[in-house]
Amino acid sequence: MQNLNDTLYFIVNPMAGNEESLKVWKKAEEILNSKAVPHKVFFTEEKGHALRLTKEILSGTNQETRMIAVGGDGTVNEMINGAIGFPHAIIGSLAAGSGNDYVRGIQKTESVEEALSLFQDNSFSAVDIGQFETNGKVGYFINSLGMGIDAEISAEADRSPLKKWFNFVRAGKLIYLFIFIKKIFSYQPSCMELFIDGNRHLLKKVWFIVIANQPYFGGGMKISPMSKLDDGRLNVIAVHDITMLKLLTVFITVLWGGHLHIKNVDSFSGERIKMKNHGSVKIQSDGEIVGMGEVAAVVLKEKIRVMFKDDIPNKNMK
Repeated sequence: MQNLNDTLYFIVNPMAGNEESLKVWKKAEEILNSKAVPHKVFFTEEKGHALRLTKEILSGTNQETRMIAVGGDGTVNEMINGAIGFPHAIIGSLAAGSGNDYVRGIQKTESVEEALSLFQDNSFSAVDIGQFETNGKVGYFINSLGMGIDAEISAEADRSPLKKWFNFVRAGKLIYLFIFIKKIFSYQPSCMELFIDGNRHLLKKVWFIVIANQPYFGGGMKISPMSKLDDGRLNVIAVHDITMLKLLTVFITVLWGGHLHIKNVDSFSGERIKMKNHGSVKIQSDGEIVGMGEVAAVVLKEKIRVMFKDDIPNKNMK
């Protein structure tokens, strides 16, 4: 890799995973120090801080720079949004949140040791990401963009006092299942318009629509098994016109991708996608609430570079 900055830059979200991130960072720091790996660490103080720190670090250098988020998908999302416009950024993550879908579906490392070894390798790939616009706000997602009950679950999980207890017993992703079971009794499916590359679909009684850039969302649910990071397209999964009981079946079979065989679980693919609801349905981007009612998304081909294991196709060596 030419002009590589030897230093690894870590941005730690100390609140992620009920402060599990601090334990993960302590372990990582011990390994880095024992091997004399040059590194710098920054700690976030509030939402949006990881985005600002990423911009500040990348603005200060024109070298190839490895940026590593220590936290969950929200921290990675902030880093991705901060790294847009800096072609010398290379992204990685130490999983320490509740869902960790980025590491599960993209980076595919299973331990701190494996991740740190990866970060010191000279391998990376440019991957697709999604750009969205809603209510005048523009942002980016690398995992998924969703409207419906999935966004409602994300919103409640983020503020639920139960989240820290699930994280405490190392079962953070179960908070999403717990809240889903509670939400299905109160959530009201509604009509939505879905536009894919200009083609309009009117869907009734929609539980959720997810625009997926990689297979996983919601803490390990394999919502979009066909999604690829380098195909220049976004996959769309729409769940509509089904009973509450069948929705439970969807959320069981989604663990291995079997939900795509259920009637009225529709799968689409495209480059430009728009979702519209005439009510106040929430919208989530990588698990963070970004708006409600209407959102447009477009795929950005090979827009950002990320580190992942050698068994990923289309690996580039620099």
